[in-house]
Amino acid sequence: MMKKLSLVLMLVFAGMATLMAQRTIQGTVSDESGEALIGATVLVKGTSTGAVTDIDGNYSLTVPSGGTVLVFSYTGYASKEVQIGTSNVIDVSLDPSIEQLDEIIVTGYSEVEAKKLVSSVAVVDDKAIENVALTDVNQIIQGRAAGVLTTAGTGQPGASIDIRIRGTGSITAGRGPLYVIDGVIVDQSDYTTQTQSSNVLANINPNDIANVTVLKDASATALYGSRGANGVVLITTKRGKAGESRITAKVQYGVTSPTGATDFDVMTAEEVLAYERTVLENSGFDPDQFRPNSLLDQTFDWVDAAFRTGQTQNFELQASGGNEKTRFYISGGYFDQQGVLIESAFNRLSLRSNVDHRASDKLSFSLNFNGSYSENLNATAGNRFASPLLGSFTNSPLLAFPFQEDGSLFTGAEAEWGGTFPDNFLYSLPLNPVTANTFRVLSKLEMNYNILDNLKFTQVANVDFVNIKETRFFDPTTNDGMDTNGQIDNAFNENISLTSQSLLKYFATIGDNHNFDALGGFEYQTVDRDNFSASGTGLASGQLQTLNSTANPQGVGGFKSEFAFASLLGQLNYNYDEKYFLTTSVRRDGSSRFGANNRYATFWSVGGSWAISEENFMAGLDFLDNLRLRASYGVTGNASIGNFESLELYGFGNNYLDTPGSSPTQIANPDLTWENSDNFNVGLDFSIINSRVNGTVEYYRREGYDLLLNVPVSRTSGFGTATRNIGRIENTGVEATLGFAPVVASQPGGFSWNIDLNFSANNNQVLELPGGEDINNGSQIYSEGRPIRTFYAREWAGVNPDDGTPLWADGEGGTTGSYGAAPLQYTGNAEPNWIGGLNTSFAYKGISLSAFFYTVQGNTVYNNTRRFFDSDGQRYGWGHANYVDDNFWRQPGDNAERPQPIFGGNNNANGYSTRFLEDGSFIRLRNLTLGYQLPASVLDRLGVQGVNIYAQGQNLFTITDYSGFDPEMDESGTEFFRYPVGASVTFGLDVTF
Repeated sequence: MMKKLSLVLMLVFAGMATLMAQRTIQGTVSDESGEALIGATVLVKGTSTGAVTDIDGNYSLTVPSGGTVLVFSYTGYASKEVQIGTSNVIDVSLDPSIEQLDEIIVTGYSEVEAKKLVSSVAVVDDKAIENVALTDVNQIIQGRAAGVLTTAGTGQPGASIDIRIRGTGSITAGRGPLYVIDGVIVDQSDYTTQTQSSNVLANINPNDIANVTVLKDASATALYGSRGANGVVLITTKRGKAGESRITAKVQYGVTSPTGATDFDVMTAEEVLAYERTVLENSGFDPDQFRPNSLLDQTFDWVDAAFRTGQTQNFELQASGGNEKTRFYISGGYFDQQGVLIESAFNRLSLRSNVDHRASDKLSFSLNFNGSYSENLNATAGNRFASPLLGSFTNSPLLAFPFQEDGSLFTGAEAEWGGTFPDNFLYSLPLNPVTANTFRVLSKLEMNYNILDNLKFTQVANVDFVNIKETRFFDPTTNDGMDTNGQIDNAFNENISLTSQSLLKYFATIGDNHNFDALGGFEYQTVDRDNFSASGTGLASGQLQTLNSTANPQGVGGFKSEFAFASLLGQLNYNYDEKYFLTTSVRRDGSSRFGANNRYATFWSVGGSWAISEENFMAGLDFLDNLRLRASYGVTGNASIGNFESLELYGFGNNYLDTPGSSPTQIANPDLTWENSDNFNVGLDFSIINSRVNGTVEYYRREGYDLLLNVPVSRTSGFGTATRNIGRIENTGVEATLGFAPVVASQPGGFSWNIDLNFSANNNQVLELPGGEDINNGSQIYSEGRPIRTFYAREWAGVNPDDGTPLWADGEGGTTGSYGAAPLQYTGNAEPNWIGGLNTSFAYKGISLSAFFYTVQGNTVYNNTRRFFDSDGQRYGWGHANYVDDNFWRQPGDNAERPQPIFGGNNNANGYSTRFLEDGSFIRLRNLTLGYQLPASVLDRLGVQGVNIYAQGQNLFTITDYSGFDPEMDESGTEFFRYPVGASVTFGLDVTF
């Protein structure tokens, strides 16, 4: 009996001790002027126990046993740690942070304070993203993150954008980064099958984005394992804060002008006439017979007809707020943008809702929902006769006139039509729409449960649904539709991605200096894609644009494809005394895409950092605020290939006498597995003079091996090529960022000046190819020891001064006049030597001015468009660039730049050669913004919380020696009648209630 009584008393006293050890702390969090900070975070260090301040800046939380320090943080302010001591009331004032070393960086599966960061990341905040009148966040972050090259292959509104992080890491597998929105992996694949590339990221409203974080090294990307080899782009959307509700209305209107194309000058009608008369004379023809001066009686400006000043409109309504238990952010918007090329446009209707709810001290939920619908009207691509881009520059202003005598438009089929091709785009383009309409829903449900004060479980379920309807219509009265009496092509594409994440997070502090946190989890993703397409011909009228109106069904097609990933992941972080930091991560991935023998692979990383400035021997350097050395190494992977590359496949459709049949279409490879990438990174972070100057310098090397290549196989197998793991590629480079504040405001509203720069230089080379043999890639070549984007062309050697014929290098130090005898040579690289960005901003009493410059230097561009415009007479009867009559050969002895122009061309002078390889370097004023925020005294009278009026310009001017439409290229480095990027000016008004 006494033993039982003793046991009961021990349990009672233990419970009382536990209760006594727990204390309730309360207080107020304010800024440097004493104003309450709403939504500030208060956290018990080393645990997940915390609270958020209310509308008056008040907080209250129960401190668990062993809790000795409270950590106070708020976006834009330096975090502060306070010893709890014996007081139950702790009031704290936070100071603004210039450098924001204490800001929280999202790293995907977790968050970390910037000062504890081991990885190489780049963060673009909402100030750089918000209110920029562009459709895709990839366009907006261009030039703002070191090591990130963003290129637009076309100026078509809503088209896809390419991103390369630290160079090109693969040859034929995917080379773009992984995209993660609010912690969930999303697919950025091009789901279109009949229209130009459509960008599903354009269905996300950039004004809903809080920040974009780019993960670059293995320490940052290894947790994404088989999909992190080419970097990771994390997109975090806005969330509500506890406090008074805020409603913001946004209105924008802007215009876009086609500066790139219209700056590319073509000859006037008078200049064309004079030039072509010269060509005829050189060729022994009578100019008065074929090019009489009377042709000047009727001319037409085709470039002016094809391009226009586009308009942009944007309307949005945002609401946010909440209390300590529930926070919300809701937005709805309509965006409409006309392209600078006629019959091109993009519009988007979007709705977002982010809700966070704390059910108890242990349980919390969040629900994210993003729904959008967009319509994309495509200008016909530049390689089609109906293209306004092709037609506007190739139609002669002398010969092609769009209107017939009765005032109606030529169709292009008439004998009297004088166009280069049998199509008048002014007639056919409005009648032959090419559209892609996209409906997307991206939804995430997250539950967090605090099992213990330092142990948290998170469960995430995500749905990403994409539906795209594509339509191509060919009116029966147009050239494209005449042969079939009209045609309709429809395609329906549906993609459903389901993701589940189960994560367990653990925090611990041992003694005063040893801090641990660990992450373990399981992730599963399955993606299903369905396609259906149908086509029909024969229409009674162009007004009938449905398949059931066609007389002759032409075909029905479709496919179904799916893949799945299953992953185990773990991470351990440790720091000692806030000086020495170590992080390790590992991920085990399984993918249905790979062979049965190699379906699983393990990826890992290790990284560390040393806070040198915290050492005692640095104490005397008062000007030094932070000095930190980082290094990491790890292995990541690439799984961006087709879903069934490892399987032996049969194709059906080989029918005979109405009996279905099949035949082999792909050889099996059960050993097929991931590309791998070894990544090494070392960086130095610094901050001096009260954080007025800060920056980072980094060096990296990443080597890709076991590349997924489509290589030749023995013909005895019955196939010509198969996908194999073979080859190596390397990227090495340096990056530097620098931010400094020449002038810091001494009081609120005072004058301030900030400058931010970034610089990136990357060297790419192919290390190993199958058998060491070169692989042709169109105008480029893959070759060991050379960059992946090396051009392979005959070397132009100028003009023979004796007879005005072209010359090429013969490969032996001499020249030859025979195009076929000139050898192909390695020459030029489409990848830039370096890229950079410069942003400078000023602020004074509510007035702000910022200018952002972006530059790409050292890349070579193949101007395939110029081959048609500068053809030495081969394209006689077309439009011509205004420089074709500059310095061409006229008589023996001339040291001319161009051969003698002759009808039909001069000895293949405009054949593929280095003559049309140009320096693609440019400097561009990417963004210029002038804004004004009304002062508090005016706001009080108006009864609103904020009014922001602004004007901004995009691509206002470009400095370049490139002679084509636009020096900003996609990674191919080749231009052929490319839709140019326009220059825009936008005016906006934001009102917050």
